[in-house]
Amino acid sequence: MRRGSSSAWRAASRSFLTHRDDVADADKYAARFGSTRTIHRLELAAQPAAERVIEGRDPVSLAPGFVAIPTPGHTRGHCVLLYDGRFLFSGDHIWWSRAHGRLTASPEVCWYSWREQVASVALLERYDFEWVLPGHGERAHFPRERMRREVARLRAALEAG
Repeated sequence: MRRGSSSAWRAASRSFLTHRDDVADADKYAARFGSTRTIHRLELAAQPAAERVIEGRDPVSLAPGFVAIPTPGHTRGHCVLLYDGRFLFSGDHIWWSRAHGRLTASPEVCWYSWREQVASVALLERYDFEWVLPGHGERAHFPRERMRREVARLRAALEAG
């Protein structure tokens, strides 16, 4: 494939970093492959040379079909990435639990604010997607309406404590 010959190549030249503790060797990857890194300002200490920095708490369109959604809680500047209205790259925000048979999140792996993480889960009810693709934990795939119900079910469970 020639460089620049498809949108897939252009997307591969970008790295979206959901939060500080899951950046691994993003700097080395960027140097080797010429990718640009995107991270929230509140996580910037983990990748201080990142080329694109998200500010504030409003969703940000990064490219056609790609929306970064700030979801503070796990960390102060945690973000998820929604692609094509179908795929939610959720970092450490939410994941599928086979044991519980539902989407889940846990205060045991919340490094900033559990209250804000619960509010960030509620925020996801505004979006349509079919896949939850976490950094850790199991992925989930459901039709949009079922996924919407699963996110609402998670929010209700988290709010109930």
